[in-house]
Amino acid sequence: MKNLNDIDSLPPEQAEVALTRLEAIKAQRAVENALAHYVPYPRQQQFHNAGATHRERLLIAANQSGKSLAGGMECAVHATGRYPDWWRGRRFDKPTIGWGAGTTNETTRDTVQRILVGRSGQPGTGAIPKDAILELVSARGTPDLLDSIKIGHVSGGVSVIGLKSYQRGRESFQGETLDYLWFDEEPPADIFTEGLTRTNVNQGPVWVTFTPLLGMSETVRRFLLEKSPDRDVTTMTLDDVEHFTAEEKAKIAASYSAHEREARTKGVPTLGSGRIFPVAEEMLACEQHDFPRYWPRIGG
Repeated sequence: MKNLNDIDSLPPEQAEVALTRLEAIKAQRAVENALAHYVPYPRQQQFHNAGATHRERLLIAANQSGKSLAGGMECAVHATGRYPDWWRGRRFDKPTIGWGAGTTNETTRDTVQRILVGRSGQPGTGAIPKDAILELVSARGTPDLLDSIKIGHVSGGVSVIGLKSYQRGRESFQGETLDYLWFDEEPPADIFTEGLTRTNVNQGPVWVTFTPLLGMSETVRRFLLEKSPDRDVTTMTLDDVEHFTAEEKAKIAASYSAHEREARTKGVPTLGSGRIFPVAEEMLACEQHDFPRYWPRIGG
C-alpha cells in the first residue's frame, strides 16, 4: 500500500487501519523534519531578516515565547543549507562551522541541544532534520551532553555545530574560527566578546536569545545603549505569540511577582536597586511599560 488509490481498493476495516498507519507515518515525518514546518511569528521573522544587514543581533523576549526556537532554527538552516522560501536573512552557500552556547553544561543539553536535535534518545526531533544528522559526538563529564553535531549540507559537504557553556569560562571560547555563533541566555560580556572574535575572519553573524533576568547588564547595555550599524534588537512579548490563549497569557503574567513580571512577559530588563549603570537619560525617563515602544527606535 503506497497511496490512497491502494487504500480505496481495500475492505473498509483494512482501509481504516491503513489510513491510521499513513497518518502516523505523516506525523512522524513532520516530527523528524521540524525545519520544513517552521513558520516564524512576525517578531521571529523580523529577527531572522535582520541577519542580512546586521552582524550582531539580540532577540530579547518573554519566557516561553519561542526565542530559543528561533535561535536554533537559524542554526539549522545555516548548517543544512535548507533555506526556506520565506528566508530573507543571512545565507551561506557552503557547509558551516558554528557554535550553540548555553549557561551551564546541563542547560546547554536541556535547551540548546534539545532544540537542535531533540531530547535524549529522540535524535532528529529537533530543528535539524533527522536525515541531515550524520553523527552525534558525545561530550565528557555530563550525562547525555553532546560535544558536537555533524550535519549533511545540501552541497554534499559536512557542517559542524559545537556545543559550549559559559561555565567553562572565556578560555573555552578561544581558538576556533566560526561562521556563526548562537548564545542562548545572556552571556557574560567577556564570553560574548570572545565569541564574537571567533567570527571576525568571516564576519559571521552572532545572535543572542534571552529573557533579561539579569537587569541592565553589560550585554544588555551593549545592544540597547551602545549604538552600532552592526547591531539589531528585536523584542518579543507574550502578546506577540499565538501558542497561548489570552486567558493563558493572563494567568502566566499573574503567576510572576511584580518585580520580574515585565522581564518575563515583555522582555524588559528590570532596573532594580543595587545595579548602577550609565543609562541614557531618555531611557530612564520612560516608564518600564513603554520600553517595547522605545526599543524599536534604537535597534529593531
